[in-house]
This record gives sequence, C-alpha cells and structure tokens, in this order.
Amino acid sequence: MTGHVQEQPWPQDKIKRSALPCWQNWLVTGITLSYLICELAFNSRLLDLVGSVSTADEVHNMERYGRTLTAIAAALLVLQFSLMGLVRLKKKGIRLTANVSTALVLLICLIAGTLTWHAVEWVIERQVTKSTGEFRQMSLLAQLYQHALIEGQQTLEGIPLDSGGGQARTWTSPSGKAFLATLPVLLSSSDRYRKLLESDAEQNLRDNISAQEGGVRGYYEAWIKAREEVHKKFVAYYNDEMDISETVRLEQARAWQRYERSLEAKRLKTWNVPRRYYATVRNQVRGQGVPVTRDWTPSDRAGFDAAVAKAAREKYLAQRTVVYEGVTIPKRLDWGVFFRLNVVQKALREKLQLPGNTLVREQYPLNDKLKQFALELHAPHLDEAVKQKLPELRAAAPSYSAGGVNEKLGEDAARAVIVPPVALMFSLVGALTHLAKLLYLVLVPVTAAILTRRSSRSVQLMNRYPLAFPVALIAILVITFGVTNNSITESPAYQHLKNGLKEAEVAITDKPLPLSGGTLLRVVHAVSIGQSYSYPVNHFLREHVLQGFDFGYVTRDE
Repeated sequence: MTGHVQEQPWPQDKIKRSALPCWQNWLVTGITLSYLICELAFNSRLLDLVGSVSTADEVHNMERYGRTLTAIAAALLVLQFSLMGLVRLKKKGIRLTANVSTALVLLICLIAGTLTWHAVEWVIERQVTKSTGEFRQMSLLAQLYQHALIEGQQTLEGIPLDSGGGQARTWTSPSGKAFLATLPVLLSSSDRYRKLLESDAEQNLRDNISAQEGGVRGYYEAWIKAREEVHKKFVAYYNDEMDISETVRLEQARAWQRYERSLEAKRLKTWNVPRRYYATVRNQVRGQGVPVTRDWTPSDRAGFDAAVAKAAREKYLAQRTVVYEGVTIPKRLDWGVFFRLNVVQKALREKLQLPGNTLVREQYPLNDKLKQFALELHAPHLDEAVKQKLPELRAAAPSYSAGGVNEKLGEDAARAVIVPPVALMFSLVGALTHLAKLLYLVLVPVTAAILTRRSSRSVQLMNRYPLAFPVALIAILVITFGVTNNSITESPAYQHLKNGLKEAEVAITDKPLPLSGGTLLRVVHAVSIGQSYSYPVNHFLREHVLQGFDFGYVTRDE
C-alpha cells in the first residue's frame, strides 16, 4: 500500500517551480555555468602565479582579470533578480515591450558590474595607498622570503624535504600555493615576524635576483645577447660600415651655415644668387671642402648635403683610426683585441650590471657546466646587484610611506602582497555563490519534473527548499576542509605561526583589520585544503575548455 502511494504524483499546487519562464531559467543556467568555468580556471591560474617568482606587472594583470570576473559575478546575480522582477511586473499587469525589457535588464547589469569593478578596485587601492611604511617594508621582506621558499633556499620546520633539500614540491602543490598566497600578508601585518624576515634578507635578495634572471643559465643567455650586439658593431667597424649618420648630419649643418655666411658677406642669399655667379659659387663651395656637382645650384640644399655626406664618407674610409662610442681606436683590430677594449668592456659591464674591475671574456667553456662563467661573471653580478638594492631594503620604514624616497617600491610590494589573497577570496566567494545558484537553478525544474511523475519525500524537501541543499553541501565541504590536515598544517612551523597569530591584530593601515590573525589563518587552512581537491579540476577546465587561456600570466616553461 505504501509503495503504491509513493508512486502517485505530488499534488501540482504543492510543487515549487521556477519563477522564470523555462527558457530564461536555462539561459541563466547556461550563463552561470560559463561564468563558473572561467572563474574556476582563473582560480587555478592565480595559484600558478602565487606559486612562482612573479613580477609586479604580472600581479597587476591578474588583478584586472580577477576584478572583471567579480564584476561579471555581480552582474549575473542582478540579471536573475532583474528577470524575476519583470515576471512580477507582468503578473501585476505591467507589461513592457521586449526591447524595453532587454535594454532595462542590460542597463541594470552594466551598472551593477561597473559599480562592483570600481568597488573592488577601491578596496585594493585604499589598502595599498593607506598602508603604513612598516607594512610596505615588511611586505618587501615577506616577498623575498616567499620566493626563497618557492626556490628551495628557505625551508619550514616539519615539512617534507625534496631530494634536493628544498620543499619546492610542497610549495608547487595546490595546497602549498594557496598557503603561500596569504603567507606574506600574514607575516607583513605583524611586527613579531620582523626578525625572521630580516635575518636572511640579504641572501633572500640575492637568490631572488638570480631567480628573476633565470639563474646562471638565464644570465649566460643575457651575456650571449650582449656579446652578439657587440659583434654586430664589430662587423660594422671592421668592414668600414659604421653608422656615421650623426657625424654627417652635424657636418652638413656646419657646412651649410659656413656657406650661408660666405654669401651674406656679399649681401646675397641662397635663393637670390644671379645665374652668372653660379660657377663662382660652386668653386667657392668646393674650396670649402664640399664637392658639389657641375649642375648644382646655390639654393639646392639636398645636393649640398649629398656632397657633404660623400666627402665625410671618403674621409672616414681614408682614416687609419675611427671614433667608436666617442673613443678613437685603430682600424682593423681583430675580434679578441676589440672585445677587450676599455670602451667595449665598460659598455658590457654597464649592460650586465658588473663591478668596475670585472673582465668580460668573449668566450666561456661549456664543458664545465658554466662553473667558470658562474665564478667570474654571475657571482660578481649578484654581488653588484645586491650592493645596489640592499640600501633600499634596509632603508628606514618611513621612506616607504607616501612622499618617501622608496614610496613606489613600497606600493608595489604592498600591492603584490595584498592582491593575491584578496583576488583569491573574491574568486572563491564568487565561485561558491554561483555554484549554489547553479544548483538551485537546476534543482527547481528537475525536482518539479520528478514530482509530477512520482512522489518522493527527499525530492519534495529539495523542491520545497532548493537553496538549502547547495548551501548545506558547501557548508559541509568548508567545515570538512577546516578540520582536515596535510603536511603543511601539521608541521611545527605552521603551529608556531598559528600560536603567534592566535590573538594578533592584522594591520595593513593604521587601523587593524576586523578579523584577527588566528581567524584569517583558519580561513587559510580551509582554502589550502580545499584547493588540493579543486585545483586539478580547475586546471583541466583552463587547459581544455578555455584552450590554455593564460589570464595575463605566462610561466617561463610556457
């Protein structure tokens, strides 16, 4: 008897149906699904950025894409409510034409998206511009520490080591990248970690410079490029094909002025010389060293310049010396001698950022795995680069504040630390919100269709409370991620961080954030665990559905 009752369809008046027409409901569902794919793909790319040694421009590019997706997310929410509002107006007897309805909905969505775009920008820029000098300096140090972790030069206690002695495998994993996204802002916002960040700052700076340049191999390629540029100039020098256009231009101007003065002495201008004096003027001009042609006329500037250029070229070819980069050197020096000229070496040292006494060789052996190159060029280069940048790193904190000499450097550091966690949080909130909305949009018509055919208590509950199921599912996942651990959250280093931030205030500006460091770390914990499960799916969507779209960030491997 019970089985027979369950097979009966549910009463039609008790079945909850979508407030939107069927085609509009599936249209919003399709748009939401498309947005979700883009948002999840962006999420995976954002983690790729965080898990690498990135630049300020790369962070800025990603931030713009993230802001755009957040604006789209807001517009999509407004889209659904706008369509539902039109349905209510229709039920009240207020009918709008299709064109007016479409224009109104699009306008509302555009306004919502634009306001969201600028609101997110305002949130980020306000934190950056209002950030204290201490936070900016700590951000710079925290970035170097983060990059040292990624490159394996620094390790955290208790986290498994790779075969090379570093922990790169951990930090390139999805959970590691998510942890690194927020680590710098947590370290920067509390003064208790200053000693940790300052202790190895010089070595971290050195390692960061090397990593930015691609290590020894990257610097070797820079040397190859510099040598090729010198060789091109050498070929032009050796074959008497040097660019003397500037010399010719100056000589043309001087010669023409001299010619004009000689005419003015006779109360003549270039344009009013009588024809009977043409031959005399030609001879005078030739006497000044300008071999003009027989048919040249006194007002012909182009012909005059051509004659000056010809004379300058002949003089250049006849000389035994030549002026190279402002220095007079003999002609026909061989490649080795030319390469070691002081003027050439000086230019190379400036281009390759080397100390003043460094000898740049024209060749380095490859069979020693570039050991000689690393010893003679790369190490001195890093010494010089650190020497130039270290004073900025050790400058007083107020110098990073507004109006300070290091203001731009401090702003870039603060932005690089603030943007990734903010972008990650907006991305996750947008993705989870629209995931719940997508499940809601699908559940209502699907459960309604099932109930029209047969009765089911569980389906009835989902139909009556269609939003409760997706919200409960997401809440369960978040709670599960919050209590699950991995090698990072179980490590002593993480526990020290947890204890240190438990009641600590997180301050970017003069006013602390509403959330304590401990609360933020719990959020980081859940996000870090969750990303280890979601990243493979998100990465697959980016690679295969979006055809590898890079969101403004390209890795060295790509």
